[in-house]
This record gives sequence, structure tokens and C-alpha cells, in this order.
Amino acid sequence: MKQTLLPALVALAVSAVPGHAMNTATSPRANYVLHCSGCHGMQGLGTVEGGIPGFPNSVGPIVSIESGRDYVMHVPGVVANNMTDAQIAEVMNYILDQWSDGSGHFTEAEVTRRRAAPIGDVVRYRRVVVEELRRAGIEIAEYPWP
Repeated sequence: MKQTLLPALVALAVSAVPGHAMNTATSPRANYVLHCSGCHGMQGLGTVEGGIPGFPNSVGPIVSIESGRDYVMHVPGVVANNMTDAQIAEVMNYILDQWSDGSGHFTEAEVTRRRAAPIGDVVRYRRVVVEELRRAGIEIAEYPWP
């Protein structure tokens, strides 16, 4: 009887946890590992084969312009996760601290505002961002998608 009761109690306990409580990662680094490193890797390098851009020599210049700040709030890893806007701001700031000069930090309010702005096709929008940076004389790391 005890062996059949234990799995039922575990299932009941798990089902009683509210959905928002399931995201137990609290540090920006932990959230990076959970929500970003699967594509960008622990070193933030991305992969050419996977079509994932790296952060070094790229994320800092991108967030230095308004269109770039909108862009990063619409990449797949930001759009499709269960983090709050405050947690997204913390993870983006962690990324900027790790793979940029640490400037250009996001606030929760900015994340909320920029995520609400429609940009359409994120790959096409990145091309707009890159072209704006090029016109300003700023080249960024190669993007693996055409």
C-alpha cells in the first residue's frame, strides 16, 4: 500500500504548486543557464550551424541603438520563456556585463515597453539594426543567417 501511495502524494504535491512558482531560478546567471545557454552556450558564442549569433563583439553595439534594444526584446529566447520582465532585464544585464562593457542596462519598465512594440519578422528586423550600425561605422560579429 505504501509503494502505491507515494507516487500519488508526489503527483499531488507537484500539481499544487502554482505555475509561476515553477520558475525557481532567482539569479540572473541561473536564468541565463536555463533560458539562454541552450542556444548561445555558456560562453555566449552561439553556433553557426544553429543560426545562433554570439554575444561578443555584438550585443553591446546592438543595444547601443534604439532599434537594437527593441530587437533584443523580440529574439526567440526572450519571447518564449516564463520569466518576468524584471527577470528578463536582469538576464540581459548579466549578458551585457559578461560579453560587453556593461553599459546599456535594461530596466523592468523598458523591457515591458519594448516587448509590447511590434517589430514583425525578427530576422528581417535584425538586418535593419545591422544596417543602422553599419551606417554609423559599427561592424558587429557575423550573423549566421542570410
